[in-house]
Amino acid sequence: MNRVTAFVSISLIVVAPALRAQESYGTIKATVKIVPGVGETTTIKDPEKHTSEETVRDPGKRILKRTVYLLDERDQAASAIFYDGKGQILYKATYQRDEAGRVVEVAFASADDRFLGKRTFAYDAKNVATQVTDYDANGQMIVPVEMAAEKPKKKR
Repeated sequence: MNRVTAFVSISLIVVAPALRAQESYGTIKATVKIVPGVGETTTIKDPEKHTSEETVRDPGKRILKRTVYLLDERDQAASAIFYDGKGQILYKATYQRDEAGRVVEVAFASADDRFLGKRTFAYDAKNVATQVTDYDANGQMIVPVEMAAEKPKKKR
């Protein structure tokens, strides 16, 4: 073995583990949306944990609510846990998607995992939700209550 071949072989043995140690799984991304007088929403996406966390704060920086999403292999929400401003779980959701990645069903559960109901979605050819149907914990469809059209006030 000549000196060059020996040097390259030894270099690969020494450098290869260091290259693997620097492997990157993804960069944590933080986004802050500020609405003057209303508050702010901070979203932190962690590709290593496959999570996205959204925190909503009022103008005084007090946390109003927080949602933690577990992301699937396509970085879309597979499930979520919804918290109030004090960190107590309000409810949970699990998302089912079709081949196009659209949400076709959301199942809701309580903090102690009791099934609360579900919402289903139907889409048109333009990917616009054309029908949303809610079901209660017993699987019975919840008929939407239509609001009576408000009569325009007459001018005097």
